[in-house]
Amino acid sequence: MRYQVLLATMALGVAMSFGHAVAGGPDDSYGAREVGTVRFIDRDLNLIQLADGTELRTTDPRMLQNIQEGMRVLVDFVHEGDRNELNSIAPVGADAQADVSPTAGD
Repeated sequence: MRYQVLLATMALGVAMSFGHAVAGGPDDSYGAREVGTVRFIDRDLNLIQLADGTELRTTDPRMLQNIQEGMRVLVDFVHEGDRNELNSIAPVGADAQADVSPTAGD
C-alpha cells in the first residue's frame, strides 16, 4: 500500500511540473547588443528598423531624437515575445563592433 501511495505521489508531482512548464511556454526573452545601420525611423510609433530587418521600439521618444536614417548605431535591447524594446541607442563610427573588449598588450 505504501508503494502505491508513493508511486501516485511521484506521478502527480511529475504531472504538475510538466503542466507548469507547458502552461508558461518556453521563455524566449533575451538581451542583445549590436551595431547596425538605421534603415527606417517611424517617430510616431517610436520605432526604428536596422538594415538587417531588426525592428526596435522605445516608449521614450527622446532616445530617437538625434538618430537619423543611414546612421550606424550601437543598440542595446531586450527581446520579449514578438517585440524588441530599446534600452539604449548611440551613434558609432564605421569601425565599431558590438561586445568587443580591449585585450592586454602583446
